[in-house]
Amino acid sequence: MRDANPVRLLILGLLAGGQLHGHQIRRTAELTGIEQWGGVKVGALYGMLHRLAAEGLIEPVRTEQEGNRPQRTVYAITAEGRAELAIHRDRALTQPILHSTTVEAALKWPAGLDHKALRERLARRRDALTSALADLVASRDLYEKEGKLPASGIAGYRRTQLHLEAELAWHDELDAMLPAIAREAGTALEPATDVTPLRRRKTS
Repeated sequence: MRDANPVRLLILGLLAGGQLHGHQIRRTAELTGIEQWGGVKVGALYGMLHRLAAEGLIEPVRTEQEGNRPQRTVYAITAEGRAELAIHRDRALTQPILHSTTVEAALKWPAGLDHKALRERLARRRDALTSALADLVASRDLYEKEGKLPASGIAGYRRTQLHLEAELAWHDELDAMLPAIAREAGTALEPATDVTPLRRRKTS
C-alpha cells in the first residue's frame, strides 16, 4: 500500500483551482503551515514544479514581472495533470494509512473534485479502517486465546488499535466539517444521505 505524494498533491491541487506562479504556490504552502502538519518542505516545491512540467503534468503559460522583481513563470495544470491529481487524491482519500498526512492536503485543496465523490471516497477509507480494526482485534483475541501472545505483543496490538479508533473518531468529526470545507472551496456540498457516523462496537 503506497501513500500519495504530498508535494505533487499540493501543486496539482492548487493549480486545479487556477493558474499560479511558483512564489504563489510557495507562499500558500507557508501560510497553511504544511511543513508542520504535512511534512512538505516548501523548498522542494520549485524542483517539483520543474519535474511536473517535464512530465507534461503542468505547463508554463506566461511570465509576469512586477517592478524590479524577478520574472516569474505562471503555470497551468494540463489534462494529464488532472488525471495524475485524481490518482493521488483518490489514494490519499481512500487508503487507510494511519500516519498519512496527504488526506489533509487532499481536503485542503479540493478544486475540481465533486463533493459527492469526496464523501464516497472518505466513506471507502472509513470502511477500510473499520475492517482493519475488526481484523486486528480478532487476530489479537485469537492469539491470546491460544496463549501465543506475550505482553509486549499485546501492547503492540493495543497501540495500533488506539490509532485506528482515533482515526475513525476523526472521520466522525469530519462529517460535520465537510460543509465548511466546501464553503472554503467555494462550492456547494450535497447533504449526506448514505454516510452516517460509525457506531463502533466497544473493543477492549
